[in-house]
Amino acid sequence: MPAEKTVDSPPHRRTQAERVAESDTRMLQAAMGLVATRGYAQTTLEAIGTESGYSRGLVSHRWGTKDKLLEALVDRVLEDFRVGLLERLRGLTGLDALFCEIDCYLEGMDDPPLSSRAFFVLMLESIGPAPQIREHFARFSKKWQASLARTIAKGQQLGSIRADVKPADEARLLIATLRGLRTQSMLDPASSDIARDIAALKATLTQRLAP
Repeated sequence: MPAEKTVDSPPHRRTQAERVAESDTRMLQAAMGLVATRGYAQTTLEAIGTESGYSRGLVSHRWGTKDKLLEALVDRVLEDFRVGLLERLRGLTGLDALFCEIDCYLEGMDDPPLSSRAFFVLMLESIGPAPQIREHFARFSKKWQASLARTIAKGQQLGSIRADVKPADEARLLIATLRGLRTQSMLDPASSDIARDIAALKATLTQRLAP
């Protein structure tokens, strides 16, 4: 009895939206690598096109300017971080929520991923050679500070954080500390011990904020 013939399903033909999403991702990944290794000034639309396998014209068509592309890169990095953070924050309040923020921001910084290096290069250069993208980081900082302040205020309402501390001030200090530790770990990786620093920061916060 002859074997039945199988009919192969036709290969999936990607939609225009899928092709655009793939090319966007490749160009943003290329920009990320260039920023992390060369900095803002040496990251050009032409270099991004070459690195990603596309033309400078396509990069320019999608974002218009290098600054707009780099803003999109920062937004992509922040969105990936936000998604992971919200998943881990689920059900946490007060100091536990603040500790979760610390873990998510600092874990792995002894060997920071490419996205982290690119993000910090751009943030530091926004107060130097690239002031035109500074406002983008300033807006993010305000949102982050407001979010942390809400977490602290909620902890106060629940009685797990001292009632006499000022949420906005504590949020600003925590952000400054986190950024300082992360920057230091990249400046001097040989002496960095993020696990130790996380434990020390949590102990200090407990002394400052616990009732």
